[in-house]
Amino acid sequence: MIDRWLSLERDESPMRAYLAMPDDTSATTPSVVIAMHVWGVDEAMRLAAKRFAENGIAAIVPDLYARFNAPKGSGSTDHRIFVPFAQKLTSDGVSADIAASVAYLRERFASGNIAIAGFCMGGVVALRRTSGNASTFSAAAVWYGALDKASPKVADIPIVASYGADDHGIPAETVDAFRSQLPVPHDFRIYIGAGHGFADSTRASYAADAAESSWSRVIAFLKPFLGAS
Repeated sequence: MIDRWLSLERDESPMRAYLAMPDDTSATTPSVVIAMHVWGVDEAMRLAAKRFAENGIAAIVPDLYARFNAPKGSGSTDHRIFVPFAQKLTSDGVSADIAASVAYLRERFASGNIAIAGFCMGGVVALRRTSGNASTFSAAAVWYGALDKASPKVADIPIVASYGADDHGIPAETVDAFRSQLPVPHDFRIYIGAGHGFADSTRASYAADAAESSWSRVIAFLKPFLGAS
């Protein structure tokens, strides 16, 4: 596996992004853009990118806070520090950052399909791109992204999503209602005994069994839509 930080071109300024990819790649290597959680591109997001790469999928994580000089998230336990930076994000800015990441992947893996993935705040970013973006993304993977910012009825790409039954901010009935309206292939699961952030192995919210199950499901679900073996 190869991993490194990149500088991506945007209209107004360069943006850093973290890349992880398999040792052997080609024009057809599948890839994924990971929308970061509230902590930024911290250790947890870099581990997620590596997890995809270990499964043959190149992954890039754009630093959505790059315009704001936010602190580093690794080792931080108080998400409130990052809320002001999250509140500065705009729809146009995030779209530009995602587009820059897609452009990089298209240049490097010209014939490979691309997925969109996200955790928490990034899960919302991913969910918002499950309609009207079928020409860009072949599928989406969502971990505990709030569901009130997306409309399931207009989704046009397959979605695999993972939620915790103990996530008080996203009730199980909300997840079930969203899932029941989807017109696309999907795999939604609510994990008993898991709360918000259960896939983050760097923080106390981690629930190992749920996290491992979610990763197994995500990789198995995405691979056919990405054309990966």
